[in-house]
Amino acid sequence: MWKKEGITKADVIQYYATVASRMVPLIRNRPLMLNRFPHGVPGKSFVQKDWPSHPKWVRIAPVKSHSVKRSVRHVVADDEATLVWLADMACLEINQFLSTAPRTDWHDLVLVDLDPYPPSEFDDAVEIAETVHTALVQMKLRHLIKTSGSDGFHFLIPIVPKYSIETIRRFVLLLGILLEELVPTKVSTSRNRGDRVGKIYIDYFQNGLQKTIAAPFTLRPLPGAPVSFPLEAKDLKKRFQPLDFNIRTVIEILDKRDVPEFDPSPNQTLEFAFGELGASP
Repeated sequence: MWKKEGITKADVIQYYATVASRMVPLIRNRPLMLNRFPHGVPGKSFVQKDWPSHPKWVRIAPVKSHSVKRSVRHVVADDEATLVWLADMACLEINQFLSTAPRTDWHDLVLVDLDPYPPSEFDDAVEIAETVHTALVQMKLRHLIKTSGSDGFHFLIPIVPKYSIETIRRFVLLLGILLEELVPTKVSTSRNRGDRVGKIYIDYFQNGLQKTIAAPFTLRPLPGAPVSFPLEAKDLKKRFQPLDFNIRTVIEILDKRDVPEFDPSPNQTLEFAFGELGASP
């Protein structure tokens, strides 16, 4: 599956079987978008959303498409067996909705996506991630911090699924503007790519209907088989690189320590957080 690294399909299956007990609670009931690499990495791949053919025991969530007049049959991974089956189907990368079935138009996760634009690097993203964590603690918002598996970070904030996408985007934009004011030379919320050069882009538009994000513990189809790995806030104060978390090291890490305990219950509201930003929903 990774030619240069000598990683086989058996390795991928073993990886997803090993992380299943940690991964499944975080993606349960969420429609998935799968990135399949039948010829390995590097190699031609394709994204599969609709699964008309699948084992009877694999759960499918029909999601009404906003672009075509029919429902798309998304896989939902609620158990280890489904993860193993996906691995056997060469689904190396697992991307999740920010909502759960069947109310997929109502998000129960807010995504804060930190994306470094060169020459800004991963170490710069770590610095901004610490600031985002501090701000979310001040706003009393429980959140999961994870590496993107590339050079950025993702913050996932469980919320009551009652806010419009526009309200969620506005919250992330206001948080980004706060960061811009604190460190204007290092952060950008601009939709103009030229304005992001050398900065960490706060991509609030990733909160969108049927948009997906790399799931916690998913492999990423990049050299070294990196993993999108959950972190504790104290980990941000250590020196590390994205590739420190890969298909081989993650299994070793999980043998030595537990991942951060995280409650994904969608029971938080944004009113207080908006107030802290000097605004209202």
